[in-house]
Amino acid sequence: MAGETTPIDAAARMSHSHSLAALTIVSMLGLAAVLSLTRAGGDASKTLWTVMPAIIAVTAGSLYRSYKRVDICALKAVRNDELRQASLSRAWRNGFVAVLGLQPLLALFLTWSGTEYGIALMAAVTVCAGATTVHTSLLWYDR
Repeated sequence: MAGETTPIDAAARMSHSHSLAALTIVSMLGLAAVLSLTRAGGDASKTLWTVMPAIIAVTAGSLYRSYKRVDICALKAVRNDELRQASLSRAWRNGFVAVLGLQPLLALFLTWSGTEYGIALMAAVTVCAGATTVHTSLLWYDR
């Protein structure tokens, strides 16, 4: 019986894989946005934006296949678990602190660097850093 997984374990594993996929896609979108707004990211940014729809479609298709195999009641039990809710709360707090701590550093860096699209770059880095921090923290705490 050591090799068998319960429906709750399967739902938890699926939840982790979905969070990891979301982390990867958010990181790639953030990287593409930052590269688009800097002078150094010309060809890499265009390539990343071109490949991104295919990556998202393949990822969504594979996640949908795993979703069909999971019991809905088990998935609701995993989502409503008290430890998962506590982990999600801590992850949100970490993202909030990361975004707040990043603002003065970005403001100073962008002021001194003299980039052309400083405000847009600051917004892109902030959103990417916040979302990445939340997803990474959730995966870390929800092991």
